Amino acid sequence: MASTSTGSSTGYTADRVTQDIREIDCAEAESKPGIAGLPNELLCNIFHFLDSPKPSSSSKLHDEPSFEITLADNADLKSTSCVSKLWRQATIPMLFKHARFIISDPRGQQRPILNKQIWPFLEFVQKKKLRDVITTFALQIQDRQVANKIGSDYRLYHFSSFWHKLFEIINPVELLIVAPAATLGVLTDCYVMLEDAWSFDCPCQYLRLKRQPDPVSSVTEKKSEERPYISEIESPPKPPEVEDRTGLQPWEYRRATSSAVFDIRPWTAMLLNEGSFVRAYATYEFWQRQAPSILHDLVGSADPDHESFITPTIRDLEYIGIFPMSRHITPFTENLPRLDRLYMQIVPRNEILQNKDKMVQVEQEDLWMERNSCYAAVMRELFSSPPTGNFQYLEVFESGDAADRDAWLMAVEYVKRAGRGWKIAGDGVFVKDTSVVQTADTENGDSHNSTLSVN
Repeated sequence: MASTSTGSSTGYTADRVTQDIREIDCAEAESKPGIAGLPNELLCNIFHFLDSPKPSSSSKLHDEPSFEITLADNADLKSTSCVSKLWRQATIPMLFKHARFIISDPRGQQRPILNKQIWPFLEFVQKKKLRDVITTFALQIQDRQVANKIGSDYRLYHFSSFWHKLFEIINPVELLIVAPAATLGVLTDCYVMLEDAWSFDCPCQYLRLKRQPDPVSSVTEKKSEERPYISEIESPPKPPEVEDRTGLQPWEYRRATSSAVFDIRPWTAMLLNEGSFVRAYATYEFWQRQAPSILHDLVGSADPDHESFITPTIRDLEYIGIFPMSRHITPFTENLPRLDRLYMQIVPRNEILQNKDKMVQVEQEDLWMERNSCYAAVMRELFSSPPTGNFQYLEVFESGDAADRDAWLMAVEYVKRAGRGWKIAGDGVFVKDTSVVQTADTENGDSHNSTLSVN
């Protein structure tokens, strides 16, 4: 009875006990810091779990080109950055690590000047001090007649000032350009044949340039330097030069002697994906069609006035196209730049051969015949005795078409017969033992080309 009386006088009922427990829990919760109170370092570590690889991964760059290559599958990190200023600040290094800039098709409106369009982006980069944050940069241009100066006259080095201005502000280790062939041509100072462009189905192409990151000491020194304001950046030494091409044939056009985008950094690797050639096979005498391409201007020719734009620092080259004609590949093999590794993929990874709309009036036999001719052109140079031109320096040749087992097994047998120091290192990969080649040449006294060929 005494205990009951005491309980009644103090009013400790079940409801009161529950309320006290809730108050204690609330007090403890208030004494513990929430996520908003966490240190910036810990927040950054948490947000890193929301980070994802850039959309334009190497594997996707080997597929048929699309303007959607830079679209991310999710935007969790971007949504997180909108919660608060603190979270925004913590996510900036991840948000802009892989930056992109898109130029849409004006569709009949007044065509904007590229330098003016990118100006706000460059100002933002400087204001937020993102120069050392941006590691990769994607420039996507849907405009087929992009301009950098007022007026429609053709100009050599038309975009030289644009590239110099851009790389004064950012310093990426990887540059990806997604653009139609004609636009890619003016951006790289390459001439693109457009007479037969109507017969090809390729809305855009990829050009990717990569280099090694700057040494740590170099980065530290650059951080200590005060970057010039945009308006203080001087123009490059080569201003645009107007050229009147009236009445001239394409082979009579004056050619640029250099390409600013290739010279702007010591790039070490290059990828060019020219997309599909399939639709041209439906036209009369398809083998004579000239694809809209920068490839031939990039590699140059034997003419001393037509030197390659591919700088000596680039030792790794990847070429992707969907059933290019042998006429298109042969000049590339004949003027191959000095490389250590060459990757080549000319068979599609998608289902284009099952697409009835894309295969209208196209004979599949023609596609495979040209495929064989393209590889034959490469093999002749690769296994020549001794190797011709810059093929003698090539250390790795990789085919992205090893999934075609019949063709790959035939290539394996050919390599075994031809020898010349090449060995199979994996599916689609040939590796050369240079010591074996040098020894064989010395013993045999080879001084002429082999008559071996691939049919």
